[in-house]
Amino acid sequence: MLNVKEEISLRNGRVWGRLPFAGYLQHLDPDGWSAQILAGFVGSVALTPLRLLPVLVYTYSVVLEYGAGIAGWISSGALAGLAGATVLVSLYAKRWCMGRVSVAGMVIMLVFTALTLVFQQPLSLFLLTLLAGFGGGLTQAAVAAALSRTCHAERAFAIFTFFQFVYTSLGALLLPRLIMWSGFGFDAVQLGLVAMIISAFILAPVVTGFKLADTLPGYSGMTTGIFGVIRQIVYLPALLSVTGIMVYGISNGAVFAYLEAIGHQAGLNAYDSNDIIAYANLIAGVAALAVIWVGDRIGHYIPLVFGILGQLASILIFYIWPVANIYVAGVIVFNIACAITWAYFLSSQAGLDNSGTVVAFGQFTNLAGTTLGPAIAAFFIGARGELRQVLWVSAILTILALIPMVIVPVMLWKQRVAAV
Repeated sequence: MLNVKEEISLRNGRVWGRLPFAGYLQHLDPDGWSAQILAGFVGSVALTPLRLLPVLVYTYSVVLEYGAGIAGWISSGALAGLAGATVLVSLYAKRWCMGRVSVAGMVIMLVFTALTLVFQQPLSLFLLTLLAGFGGGLTQAAVAAALSRTCHAERAFAIFTFFQFVYTSLGALLLPRLIMWSGFGFDAVQLGLVAMIISAFILAPVVTGFKLADTLPGYSGMTTGIFGVIRQIVYLPALLSVTGIMVYGISNGAVFAYLEAIGHQAGLNAYDSNDIIAYANLIAGVAALAVIWVGDRIGHYIPLVFGILGQLASILIFYIWPVANIYVAGVIVFNIACAITWAYFLSSQAGLDNSGTVVAFGQFTNLAGTTLGPAIAAFFIGARGELRQVLWVSAILTILALIPMVIVPVMLWKQRVAAV
């Protein structure tokens, strides 16, 4: 007789055996480089609606000629889908097989992205991007939850962050040029995305190999009931962490949405600003790999605090020196700080709970914050286009995001002292 774990493992093996390379992928060592690199790639493609947001808004607004308002509305559907799926995965991270979730998410994303090649009216695009975003949200949350189950989560999340920033960079550099050179406009972008999603779908079974084990640091037990999961999320250090990452997302999203406008204020045209932002993302992706070398030698919270302070420094650079050369430095600092902060935010949450529940819920609060950021920024900009107001608000929010990240390690230290 097989026990429950053996039966589930056998059943998963039969399912994955029907997919190309799946049997090989699901048996890769989750703490090895290969599995983490492949999972990082899959999760980054799943985040396409967020990571390629400026390019996608451009295609809806300019290429399809729907205007900025409708383009923003269509894109909001994709972000809403991402966020909704992420909450779902966070609630069932201990019950569901993350490998199956990641594959199912890629199937959903592939089908509804492909349908945008046929149905291109605004309402159709909104619904299709909403559903495609939901599929992507399932996969990216499953990947994040899976990576939190590794022995050294900071390395896994550094790789994940590397792919996100490089993907953003290459998308910003290549897709607008693809639109101009191919002659197929919007369809060229969507075909490129379909190709990426197919690649991620083939590799998605690798997530199956990331098992939850009680030998990992931060193990939170196997309570799978909804109320038990909610208690886990509202556990004060976890609650402070997911709140901090949401406030950080608001601040980051507000600045990111107006980086090109800040560049214009510094005397650059839109094309130059776009290329500067793209190359800065590439540099930030490489910088994220430094997290692998630093690891947890000084803990997760010290580099996390320095990353948030780096974002604050970049905002002050934009505010004090609105000139082209300094703008370049500010964009690079902003993106590097974001990459380091993101990797350590996720790894610190994995330290609180390695089932993936807190990490996935943190992904949701960050997505919510990133979506709210541009709206809050637009409110403060007003009709007069006061970008300096946005920078002030973002600076204040960045400081507020810093506060929980100082409180949480103090709380954890007190808990360890009390337990001795």
